[in-house]
Amino acid sequence: MTKPQVSMNVYCRTLRLLTSLRLLPIVVALTLLIGCSTNVTVNGDYPSALVARQPLSVGLVLDDSFSSYRFTSEKDNRQPVTMALGESQVQLFNRVFSDLFQSSATLQTLPTGQNNLDLMIVPEITEVQLATPMETQLNVYEVWLKYNLKVYDGNGQPVADWMMSAYGKTQSRFLKSDEEALNQATVMALRDAGARLLTGFQQIPEIRQWLANREAPAKLSQRTER
Repeated sequence: MTKPQVSMNVYCRTLRLLTSLRLLPIVVALTLLIGCSTNVTVNGDYPSALVARQPLSVGLVLDDSFSSYRFTSEKDNRQPVTMALGESQVQLFNRVFSDLFQSSATLQTLPTGQNNLDLMIVPEITEVQLATPMETQLNVYEVWLKYNLKVYDGNGQPVADWMMSAYGKTQSRFLKSDEEALNQATVMALRDAGARLLTGFQQIPEIRQWLANREAPAKLSQRTER
C-alpha cells in the first residue's frame, strides 16, 4: 500500500508550529533541508480618507522601478521570501494623493517642459526589512518600509526631499499560510505609510513654506481690495 505524500504546505505549517514552541534550531535545520519559501504578490485594500483637499494639481511620478518593485530576501538562517510590492504601492500612493489634492495625475517620468501642474511628487522605495516567524518566535511577520519622497514645483525646481518610514505586522496568529501572514503584515505597513502621508505631507517644513508663499499674494490682494 502506497503511503500518502505530505505536501510542502504541511511541512511549512509544521515549521511554524515548531517556531511558536520556540524550537528555533530545529526550525532552521528543517527549513534548509525542506526548502520552504514564501512568495507573495501583495494585495490589499486602501480606503479613501476624509480629509480637506488642497486646491492644487499634482503629478505623481511612478516609474517602472516603483510600479514593478519586488523585494527578495535569502539570508542563510531564513526561509527565502519574495514580495511583489509594486502594484499595491502604486494603488496606495494614487489613493493618498487623490485624497490630498483636487487633481492628481499619474506620470511615468518627471516632466521637463511647461505643464499645468502645481507640484510633482516622486516617491522611491529605498529599503524593506522583515522579521519572519523564525525570528519573532511567534506566528507573525513584521515589515518595515522606507521611502524617499522628492517634491518639485511646476517648473521642476526642488521643493522638499525627505525620508519616511512605515511599519506593519500580522494581526492574527491563526492565518492559514505564510503567504497570508506576510501579505497582511505588508498591507499594514503600506497603510501606515498612507496614514503618515495623509497627516504629515503638509507638515513637512518646506511644503508648509511653499504653501504659505503661494497663499500670500492672494491674501495681499484681498486686503488691497478692502
